[in-house]
Amino acid sequence: MTDLHMFHYRDKRLVYDVNSGSLHEVDELAWELIRRMCSGGELNQNEVFSLQSYSPREIEQAQTEINILKDGQMLFSLPPPGLEQRSGGGRLKALCLFMSCNCNLQCSYCFARPMEQGKDNNGNMNRDVALRAVDLLLEQEDGHFCEIDFFGGEPLLNFPLIREIVDYAQNGGVHKNKEFTFTLTTNALLLGEDVSAFLNKENISVILSLDGRPAVHDRMRRAVSGEESYARVLPHMHKFLQERGYNNYFIRGTYTAHNLDFCKDVEHLVAEGFDSLSLEPVVAKAGLPYALQEGHIPRLEEEYDSLVELYLERRNAGRPFHFYHFDMDLEKGPCVYKRLSGCGAGIEYLAVAADGTLYPCHQFVGTDEFCLGKLGDGPLELDHEGGKRVALSAAQRDECPHCWARYLCGGGCAAASYFLAGDLYRNDNLYCTLQRIRLERALYLQAV
Repeated sequence: MTDLHMFHYRDKRLVYDVNSGSLHEVDELAWELIRRMCSGGELNQNEVFSLQSYSPREIEQAQTEINILKDGQMLFSLPPPGLEQRSGGGRLKALCLFMSCNCNLQCSYCFARPMEQGKDNNGNMNRDVALRAVDLLLEQEDGHFCEIDFFGGEPLLNFPLIREIVDYAQNGGVHKNKEFTFTLTTNALLLGEDVSAFLNKENISVILSLDGRPAVHDRMRRAVSGEESYARVLPHMHKFLQERGYNNYFIRGTYTAHNLDFCKDVEHLVAEGFDSLSLEPVVAKAGLPYALQEGHIPRLEEEYDSLVELYLERRNAGRPFHFYHFDMDLEKGPCVYKRLSGCGAGIEYLAVAADGTLYPCHQFVGTDEFCLGKLGDGPLELDHEGGKRVALSAAQRDECPHCWARYLCGGGCAAASYFLAGDLYRNDNLYCTLQRIRLERALYLQAV
């Protein structure tokens, strides 16, 4: 197998060397020569005709440059050693805490299951569970850096406990040589003065849920009473971000079948002054009115093309914005081993339901098949093998080991495989196709 991905995008011919992560922009001659090397030296008639327009000297020089890249392991490179021995080792270093399974909004696509966990305490995580969860990180023998993500439902419904967790983790970290970072995902309705002051004082990264244009947002994200929420949440977001200088945040939105023209939502968010954005395709089973379908792929590809144009237009005008799926650093980003391990769900990262039940990640919370244990009064019996089953599932999917994007997508999302394809060991074609579409455009943006 030749681990190269060759593609045209706009005005460029790009060659991505999968194993080394090297990206090359090439001319027509180098393109044809590399294609010949990929096919074992055989050229079809059109390729022979194309090469006839070049002199022997030009061909020899281009071949020499290709060989230099090949010898330098930047083209036709070999797979990194040791990948086949991956055993799912690694330490736990991040927890997602479901502070509350309740919410003051009722978003149509939300995967949280209100009141299914933590029902004995009105859906809120209690102090004992929270502190045991922190202890779980503090007790890890190796590693200095730890992360806690506050999630829900709406985590700020349990704000006093968030304060206590941060204090407890930081004090414990001093004694255990651990350094904690924190993130919080919120719909912004409860971002009052006290909450905002605390989040800013503790430098907690905040993910704000906003889908884009008012009509798009309000269609999917309404209050429990049924009222629209956009006009209520936007002022809270701006006030909060003004106080932290529009730093250390992400706007996180979801697009669905109802807004296939999602680039307009990105454009709207940028016009509102937000410059750190993530807009994700909805994870929803086929048959739901807002679920994406494979027939939407050509339209969605056009939208990502429009997004590239908007991205370049803003960058060239000196008003750039960050789009999560376009942010890529091939030189200083994670090594290939880290890329392949992805999010680490099941081993390095666990979700803790409000009642203390542990799952591989936040999307599996409430799915009994993926319960890995429960924090209680006695010693924790953590199902390590169950966690490995999720973490290593990509290596057992037929397509993943041969996909050119495997070191960039981190093996994809195990939850997407389970909930969309119906099997942890199968890929969902729509999800993977969108991944590759985004990655090609991200690679292109590296080259311009």
